[in-house]
Amino acid sequence: MINFTLGHVRARIVLTLGATILSGCATVATGPATPTAPAKGPTVAAPSLGLFSSIKVPSDREAVLQLSAKGVQVFRCEKRNSGYAWVFRQPDAELIEANGQVVGRHGANFSFEHVDGSRLVATIAAYDDAPKSTDLRWLLLTTRSYGKGAFESVTHVQRVNTHGGMPPERCESSQVNQVQRVEFTSDFVFYRAKSSASG
Repeated sequence: MINFTLGHVRARIVLTLGATILSGCATVATGPATPTAPAKGPTVAAPSLGLFSSIKVPSDREAVLQLSAKGVQVFRCEKRNSGYAWVFRQPDAELIEANGQVVGRHGANFSFEHVDGSRLVATIAAYDDAPKSTDLRWLLLTTRSYGKGAFESVTHVQRVNTHGGMPPERCESSQVNQVQRVEFTSDFVFYRAKSSASG
């Protein structure tokens, strides 16, 4: 009778241990965790413009990138009609991320070149006068993009929040062909077509 009881206890212990081990295996093998959705980049807000602004982008575009610019506007003294004037030639500026890192250049033909190799060539489509006459106009640019990277598929750029960059009203005959570089800063907001997911 005692032997039967001990054997019975042993059997129950073995069964209990087996059940515990299987239970542990079942817990481990509950299936893979649900994959985490990829983190979205920071949202870029379109600039606040007046009701009658000329530089609003089409409604099927969305802001995807904003960079600051710091540099100069290059002007040359040229004869115009009965006098002489400082005539715009090109911008020459660094493009800077919010963290202060320089990631590109803004130059001739309203071009934008990113360190990742992507670039834009732009044309002025519209403008608004800046709040102060000493500041550059705010612009809407249409663009052609080249290469893969940050500027890929960008179709429009706004130049806003300008400070400085305007030359003196006129130059003198003694200054013909002289170049003047006028410091400025601004923000550039870059737009692409809205993705189908966002409507």
